[in-house]
Amino acid sequence: MKFLQYLIFLCLLLSLPGRGQELPPVVNYHPNNYGAGNQNWMISQGGNRNIYIANGMGLLEFTGEDWNLYPVPNKTIVRSVKVVDERIYTGAYMEVGYWKKDSLGELGYKSLNGIFPRPMVDGEQFWDIEESNGYVLFRSFSGIYLYDPGADKISLLPNPASKPVTNLLKEDGKIYFQLADEGLFTITNAKPVLVVPQGEIGPIEIMEVFRQENGLLIISGQGEFLLWSNDVLQPVFSELSSLMKEAGILSAVQLSNGELVLGTVGEGIYHTTASGEVLHHFEQGNVLLNNTILSLFVDKEQNIWAGLDNGLSVVNLDSSFSIFGDNKGDIGSVYCSYQDDDYLYLGTNQGLYYREGNEEKFKLIEGTNGQVWSLQKIDGDLFCGHNTGTFLVKDFSARKISDRLGTWLVRALPSKEGFYIQGHYNGISFLKREGGGSYKDLPMLVDFPHSSKFIVTEENGEVWISNEHKGVFRMLLNDSLTAAAKMKNYKVSAGPAITSCIFKFDDSLYFSSKERILKYNREEDSFIANSRLGNLLKETSRLTGRIVEDGTGKIWGFGEDALFNIEVADLSDDYRYNPVYISREFRNITLGYENISRLNDGDFLLGVSNGYLKFNHVTEHDNLYDVRIDEIASSRLDESWEELNPNREAELHYKSNNVMFRFSTPVYKKFLAPVYSYRLKGLSDRWSEWEDVATASFKNLSFGDYTFEVKAKVGAGETGISSYNFTVNRSWYLSYWAFLIYFIVFLFILYGMHLISQRQHRKQVEENEKALRMQNLEAEQKIIKLENERLEQDMENKNRELAASTMSLIKKNEFLSEIKNRLQESESSKVKSVIKTIDKDISEEDNWKFFKKAFSNADKDFFHKMKQKHPELTSNDLKLCAYLRLNLSSKEIAPLLNISVKSVEIKRYRLRKKMNLGRNLNLTDYILAI
Repeated sequence: MKFLQYLIFLCLLLSLPGRGQELPPVVNYHPNNYGAGNQNWMISQGGNRNIYIANGMGLLEFTGEDWNLYPVPNKTIVRSVKVVDERIYTGAYMEVGYWKKDSLGELGYKSLNGIFPRPMVDGEQFWDIEESNGYVLFRSFSGIYLYDPGADKISLLPNPASKPVTNLLKEDGKIYFQLADEGLFTITNAKPVLVVPQGEIGPIEIMEVFRQENGLLIISGQGEFLLWSNDVLQPVFSELSSLMKEAGILSAVQLSNGELVLGTVGEGIYHTTASGEVLHHFEQGNVLLNNTILSLFVDKEQNIWAGLDNGLSVVNLDSSFSIFGDNKGDIGSVYCSYQDDDYLYLGTNQGLYYREGNEEKFKLIEGTNGQVWSLQKIDGDLFCGHNTGTFLVKDFSARKISDRLGTWLVRALPSKEGFYIQGHYNGISFLKREGGGSYKDLPMLVDFPHSSKFIVTEENGEVWISNEHKGVFRMLLNDSLTAAAKMKNYKVSAGPAITSCIFKFDDSLYFSSKERILKYNREEDSFIANSRLGNLLKETSRLTGRIVEDGTGKIWGFGEDALFNIEVADLSDDYRYNPVYISREFRNITLGYENISRLNDGDFLLGVSNGYLKFNHVTEHDNLYDVRIDEIASSRLDESWEELNPNREAELHYKSNNVMFRFSTPVYKKFLAPVYSYRLKGLSDRWSEWEDVATASFKNLSFGDYTFEVKAKVGAGETGISSYNFTVNRSWYLSYWAFLIYFIVFLFILYGMHLISQRQHRKQVEENEKALRMQNLEAEQKIIKLENERLEQDMENKNRELAASTMSLIKKNEFLSEIKNRLQESESSKVKSVIKTIDKDISEEDNWKFFKKAFSNADKDFFHKMKQKHPELTSNDLKLCAYLRLNLSSKEIAPLLNISVKSVEIKRYRLRKKMNLGRNLNLTDYILAI
């Protein structure tokens, strides 16, 4: 019997989706990511969409951007958590309380141990917390405690059997719990009421209950599914129960559509329909970090949070994406795909794989080992471009129809029915369809040795080929398809365009590189940049020049943060741009080999390096998100941050002018990551570039009023704006009082400058006047000098005249005296008459009058000075002094005085005595000095 049960279980296990199944996206958080304990026992969500987790090291908070850990006072494991209104209740070892944000946004803890109705049992731990009708219920094995937040009072729920309470459950507004060996109870009027008797339940441990139309679904820890209806407990979901019996169930949640998510002891997570059919199996072998699921929680966006024995996982069950993960390299990197009837084909770097119908496992088609480059269906046949040639694919087999090395792709020749062109590593060749589904491999085109990865064929027989290094070739083939009758090479790029391609869209031919898209203009016979498509994508940052046609009239491109498709609008002549946001890290495929194909059900398959992504046209960028400012702090230069109240405007000290903001948008989707833009009004009105960094800091802000604004973009949708106002106060030296003082000081300075200016002006005037006086004085002195010089010149002239007159007089007198002396020898009366005349002519009195007049003109003050110094001098003395003033010798003076030289000497002697001159003083020098 046991062998039969094991065989049934093994068959069920093998029939379930394996490791190759397509799964909804899963986001994993390793303990290293959140910086706390491995185990996560319970999960809840706040009204602000933050996630709160009962962790082995305390209460763990996740804002969508940051993780924050809050240990309980006794530093023990937190076993339970529940958010009720503004409070986060936690239960731990010998500790119960709640957390509430303070004015700074930090969680503060208040213990409720002090109001317990009885002392705690030694080692008591609180495993569950629920809320009902305004009460918060805490469950330990020893009992259930009811806390009334309004009265701040705790009461103990009666336990008449005094048995351990094994769980606390809430379903459809009602509270359920199990008493060991007593049955399943609910609570009515603060009293336990039996729902399912122990006789019906038996030895099972109830893990969860869910309300269904026909009763109450009970899930046991042993993996049993039981329905309590009409006072009868009967097994349901027998196949699922057989599967779960070995897995063991620790937690379970029911989705709004009735589907179940089951967390097991060692088999990961199972997702089932409402009737128990397995839809997905998440395990450590495919996506989870750990197979032991301690807790499950459904958040407001219908994400499934799984608290693991080692980490956290978030399952995006409602995602429009599903992932086929090839974690072990069973199929390799997917370079192309095609769904043909009931077969899904994947061309990879390892070969051509297929899956039939709902099978989960892909199988390699025999003989296709190697790189597969393309899959295209033409005229009812599926062609496979392969590293070794060209294959014709039918169901799960492939037949080689061309041995040309390296076939990139196959295209039909519209101008020649039944003929096909093949692009190879080293040129092009042709296939000819023959009867019976066979193909003839025609020779390579001569004189064209270029790699031909992309080919477009026209109805008029023209063939367009793009080459990454040579550009675009346009050729017209000859009738025998052996050579090109005409060929032209268009140099559409300045250098190698490694990921470039050519394609057709809306009946036009385009060349695409990473930087630009050019349209072929037939009238100008050239590729031009100005086109509707080129202008539409001008601002799009693309990873590659690769453009893919999906066969429905759409084209697909690959941007930095999203895929995008473009289609012709229905009601206008414009194009529609439709982004599909998938982060680049999840589209890891070799550049230039991006691929996407449309499946029969309308979904799209995107090949990646370790499998593929499948999605529908629904994009995950609704406008349900908002951005909030979580933390604000300020600091002085090179000092630690001081947190500010985010709910109150701040006035900052002028030295605390470094400000930091943390913000977040709680997005828990694998393929969606919020990006942020912010600005600080008062500093700049310009928004920053979109970035995934959730912090902003500003340093050394000047005084003034500021408003910080931040917004987020999730996919294509922008959130509203969150803002915070603050003021940086003026420094004391820039305050209004300081400015008043500065103004007064300034006035004093102006007044002082005015006084100084006046003083300088007066000084300048005085200096100018002095300078003018000096100039006048100098002018006067110059005039005086000139006058003196003139006078001196006149004096010199007069002196010269006086000297000349004196000398003339002396000569005359000497001459007359000589004549007189000679005449005196004669006794003639006539001679005596002449002598008398001569004596009269040389008369001293007459000579003196003449001399005195001339001398007074030359030195008019001399006689006055001499009389003042020597009043005793006679006129004869003054006469001698005048002659000595002329520096005349005694010999020269004698004729003037009509005396002898000796008499002159005697006169000089007497004059010295009258003047009282010393013996050493020369008389002439003394007189000259006066």
